[in-house]
Amino acid sequence: MHILCPPHTRLQDHLLKNGIHILTACGGRGNCGKCRVIAPQARINTMDRVWFTEEELREGWRLGCQVFARESALEVELP
Repeated sequence: MHILCPPHTRLQDHLLKNGIHILTACGGRGNCGKCRVIAPQARINTMDRVWFTEEELREGWRLGCQVFARESALEVELP
């Protein structure tokens, strides 16, 4: 499933607002690694580096609870 997350929006908030739930056992803190999405344009943060290999990061894997669309919309794939 492909989602377009609008600018200045946290992906997790956008998904919940639209009735889409992703597994976030840690409450969105990035500690569980269960909310994996593909969002190549999203910035890589510290928790992404904890959970993904360099190859996975190059492929665009990110923790959905940590993705934030900054100045422009982000296309996100929910596996």
